[in-house]
Amino acid sequence: MQLTGVILDSESYKIDHDQLISLLKLGDKTLIERQVMEMKKICDEVILVTKNPYVYLPLFGNSIRIITDYFKGAGTLSGMHAALSLSKNDSLWLVTSDMPLLNSDIVTEMLDLKKKTGVQVIAPEWNGNLQLYHGVYDRSCLSVTEELLEIEEIGLMKILEKVSFKVKSLVENTNEQNLLFTFHIRTQEDYQQVLQVEKDHAY
Repeated sequence: MQLTGVILDSESYKIDHDQLISLLKLGDKTLIERQVMEMKKICDEVILVTKNPYVYLPLFGNSIRIITDYFKGAGTLSGMHAALSLSKNDSLWLVTSDMPLLNSDIVTEMLDLKKKTGVQVIAPEWNGNLQLYHGVYDRSCLSVTEELLEIEEIGLMKILEKVSFKVKSLVENTNEQNLLFTFHIRTQEDYQQVLQVEKDHAY
């Protein structure tokens, strides 16, 4: 499938100020290895945007593309800009490195909707909240990210004010288990909750 998976890594995604969330173990794999495995089910390219490439090279070697951002200190929007700049595909699935339960089936549905409608962004919605960090973005969003970074408007939500987009509602006809893709690990309690999910559902 002509789709690029993008993982945005941040030094702020840590537990207890030292443990990178992306390197937490879920079974015999790290969280970020699990993310890459899920992305490779449907993506023919995976990009990791990080300020610390040396941390991940031993895990992945050249099996994924590991890049750094150009606009420094601008959060995940600068990482998105880097991925949009270097992606070989026109559609990108965007997540952050603290999301342990990605769902490629939902992304396949969103990609179909993007192709049918021709919009630039498909954002999943659950429980009234847009999940911009599990959305599908068109590479044409690059110019918008550049514009926002140049005026130091770094909130990802600002993109929706300047592009065409559709919302993919996942409230109806969606297995509750599948909605766990929205979960982010921020604390030790969150991590323990994910381990319990692993145990209950055998992901």
